[in-house]
Amino acid sequence: MFGGRDLDLASFEERAEKRTGLVHGSLERVRAVIQGEMPDRAPLYELLRNDAVISHFAGETLSVENGRELVYRAYAPAVDATRPAVRAPDNEEETVLDDGRKQWKRRWTMWTEPVVYADPGTYASAKRKFIDAFDPAWNDAKQEAMDRALEHIAAERERLGEVFFFPGGPGLGLMGMFGEVGLSEFCLYLAYYPDLIDELLGCNALGAVSWIEHLPSDHGIEAVFSGDDIAFHSGPLFAPKWFEEHYFPRFARVCDAYHKQGVKVLFHSDGNLNLILDGLVEAGIDGLNPIEVLAGMDVGEIHRRHPHLFMAGGIDVSQLLPFGAPRAVRDAVRRTIDAAEGRIMIGSTTELNNEAPLENYLALRDAVLEYSY
Repeated sequence: MFGGRDLDLASFEERAEKRTGLVHGSLERVRAVIQGEMPDRAPLYELLRNDAVISHFAGETLSVENGRELVYRAYAPAVDATRPAVRAPDNEEETVLDDGRKQWKRRWTMWTEPVVYADPGTYASAKRKFIDAFDPAWNDAKQEAMDRALEHIAAERERLGEVFFFPGGPGLGLMGMFGEVGLSEFCLYLAYYPDLIDELLGCNALGAVSWIEHLPSDHGIEAVFSGDDIAFHSGPLFAPKWFEEHYFPRFARVCDAYHKQGVKVLFHSDGNLNLILDGLVEAGIDGLNPIEVLAGMDVGEIHRRHPHLFMAGGIDVSQLLPFGAPRAVRDAVRRTIDAAEGRIMIGSTTELNNEAPLENYLALRDAVLEYSY
């Protein structure tokens, strides 16, 4: 047995040839995957929001008081790569914002009431004012904001050590647009004012491209975590034709700007993307996350359709990791690694929350560590 499968001599020699110059260590391992090379094993990719897992790898019981120290201490022994936003647990509270909306904080999550507009016309008037005032020109305020963002990225890298960090990068911000008011209201506004929504997306694209183009030559960003949650379990939030006409052409400009800066794009969206995946790939994404398997996303099929695409995730966190037996977790990991043929970073299909027992994450991690390419 080699890597969990029976191999004949010819296959073994072929794989041995591929391993020439194999890398070891989290940073090199992840770099190999995003550059289309073969690592020694699949990297572990995860956002940790799990008390038991963090306590285990930090060697101390996690609390709100020691959270900031322990969370960062836990990452290097637990994973090879992570994404925004690494954070400590928080006290639970409810607050009221200056505009009157309620905001709820829970140990690992936070959400805010949507903005309520009196009617579609009021929404349109407010957004028209924003568009009329929008200026894509670079200025001192934008430079200061970029400087702060780059300082934050550098600080996260320093705290995470040998863990590869995918910083958040500006994209089209569609999720922010419908997240502001709620999806149902946004669909109403889209029906009433399709051209207005199109213009807002255009402003977002111009802002993102301008930010990317003004990155300093020593920005040091190798890959960004960017995207929008644009799909239900059943399929895309909007008609594929809408994405083809309004989303993909603009996101292609964003991806092109990143590529000119030498930056890979790891696109994130929950849900079933099968009907629009080709459009995302044509727009220029390099990687895909989180591969929500219970929504119909299949690692092997994605790899067959787009063999150059790297993936991150692929292990179900809604049913398997919370409720499955460790053996079932290990089997799923092995099947997923097999199917991706070196083009995946293994992790949960969103983030590792408190629903997953420690033994199941250890089973996932052990299965990855035991499987050499």
